[in-house]
Amino acid sequence: MLQRLRALWCERHGHRYREVGRIYSGPEGRAREVVLEACRVCGAQRDRSPSGEAASEPAPLDEQARLDFLARARRRALRRATRRRG
Repeated sequence: MLQRLRALWCERHGHRYREVGRIYSGPEGRAREVVLEACRVCGAQRDRSPSGEAASEPAPLDEQARLDFLARARRRALRRATRRRG
């Protein structure tokens, strides 16, 4: 909530944002790309959908890409779990 208020304050005062990264957000299998931006003046962060034609309706991941993603996430979780135990 506080981050959102800071972002609104920056927008109102005309601060400029710069892109600091891209992540995927949303339910499994239908995640959308989200652009992370930070204010150049105070560092407040905000998320926004990428603009353009591709942002109107992104295609969901095909079945094989989704399975590959889930397999990598599972392997990563298993590696982290074994490190924490031992």
